[in-house]
Amino acid sequence: MTLDMAFQIALALAATFGTIWIRRLQKDITDLEKAVDRIRDEYQRREDAKNNYTAMMDAMRELRAAIERIDNKLDRKQDK
Repeated sequence: MTLDMAFQIALALAATFGTIWIRRLQKDITDLEKAVDRIRDEYQRREDAKNNYTAMMDAMRELRAAIERIDNKLDRKQDK
């Protein structure tokens, strides 16, 4: 085995391991991109959560006011 042949074998091994390493990095990047997309789809932003909470609380206040009006009407009817 000559020095030139040993160098070619070493270069081929380095290229093979380099290719495997690059493919693994590309797979990891793809997995991370999918995770970011999943997070974007599954979780809501703080601003959206605040808006939803405010809307829900407003609806609950309106519902409570309506129930209180009905309760007052029933009390007045019962007093008669």
